[in-house]
Amino acid sequence: MPRSIIAPALFLCPLALVVAHAHADIAQFYTDPLQFQNQASGSGKNMKGLEDFEYANVPPQAKLPFPNSLQNGVPAPGLPAGINSDNLIIQTNITPTPCPATTNPSNNQNALWINGAGFIGSNSIKVGTDEFLYNLFSSLDLIFTSGDKTAIGLEVSTYAGFAQGHQGFIVCAYDTNNVPIGNFLLPAAAPEPNKNFIGVWSPVPIGRVNVWGIFDVPQPFAVDDIQMWTVPSPGVLGAFGLAGMIAGRRRR
Repeated sequence: MPRSIIAPALFLCPLALVVAHAHADIAQFYTDPLQFQNQASGSGKNMKGLEDFEYANVPPQAKLPFPNSLQNGVPAPGLPAGINSDNLIIQTNITPTPCPATTNPSNNQNALWINGAGFIGSNSIKVGTDEFLYNLFSSLDLIFTSGDKTAIGLEVSTYAGFAQGHQGFIVCAYDTNNVPIGNFLLPAAAPEPNKNFIGVWSPVPIGRVNVWGIFDVPQPFAVDDIQMWTVPSPGVLGAFGLAGMIAGRRRR
């Protein structure tokens, strides 16, 4: 079932009260990938992109750090042309609270990393935040620049030995004007190779999704398999219809 809540853990963050104004709680959140895909396809959306990083040139068990931001056309270690998705920007947010009101990337040289399969138990290539190296609490911003994404799915994960006090993730969604449209407390799962899925469905375009890991001290975490869904055309945001289920999605 879809869930849309003001996460109890948001008492940690006075700034998170911004979710109470316009558009609050219109997003629906799913922890079951099949339910999310059924909702997205059944409401007339098509999956237009899947960012899985598997084309990156990252040696097994390696970790390659780099500064903000990760995007198409901007070289990064293991990604000489950046990521394949041309309407996605991934960057850290060093506002030390969940649901940050604005983007706030650091200028640290090791803000982000990409890891190869086998890195601390990981079974896939993924991108994470490395700001804990600077003793900074941080989150990850996924920014969607095309203005047509109305459903976003992704996997989040932690690593063995780097999950002190982990209590889950707070996922916040924003519209294209950076107005909050909902937030969700995703319970903790075991570290890699285990993963947590979260899907965000929205009746309006999504401009940003922020993922905050709840830890006792600054710790790293990573995202993978970012699904990006759109309506068939910009003029049918309110329309509902049938669409084919996505087939052959890579499962881990």
